[in-house]
Amino acid sequence: MHKTDKHEPLILNQFFPYRFAMLQQAISENIASVYTGEFELSRHEWRVMAILGEQTGLSAKQITFLTNLEKMQISRAINSMRSNNLIKETINAKDKRFTQLYLTDQGKKIYQILVPRVLKKEQELLTVLSDDEQKNLNQLLDKLQQKATLLLK
Repeated sequence: MHKTDKHEPLILNQFFPYRFAMLQQAISENIASVYTGEFELSRHEWRVMAILGEQTGLSAKQITFLTNLEKMQISRAINSMRSNNLIKETINAKDKRFTQLYLTDQGKKIYQILVPRVLKKEQELLTVLSDDEQKNLNQLLDKLQQKATLLLK
C-alpha cells in the first residue's frame, strides 16, 4: 500500500487561476457588448481592429503575437474584416513576401466610435476600485504577467 501525501483540497472557487479566468470571461462579455451589437464584430475582429487602430501596417504574424491569439483565429478575423471592408492589405515594399494590414476608412470610423465606448465600459467596471487600488492592481497584474511568462520558459 502506498502512503498518500496529505494535501489541502482544491476549492475551485478559491483557486486563483479559476477565479482569474472567470473574471476575465465576465469582463470580456461586458466589453463585448459594446462591439458585438451595432457593429457585429467578433472578439477576435475587435482585437485585430484595436491593434491596427493603435499600430498600423502590421503583418498578420505581428497581430497574432500582439493579441496572443492563434494563427487560425487571426486569419479568420482578417478574412472576415477584409470582406466587410474594415481592413485592407498592401504588399510590403521592402519584402514582397509579406503584406501589411491597415484599417480602411470605414474601419477607422468604427474604431473611432468604439474606442470611447469601450473606455467608458472599462471605467464603469473600475469604479468599484479607488485610484490607489487601480494603481496597485496594474502593478500586481504586471508582476503576475512577468512571473507567468518566466514559468513558461
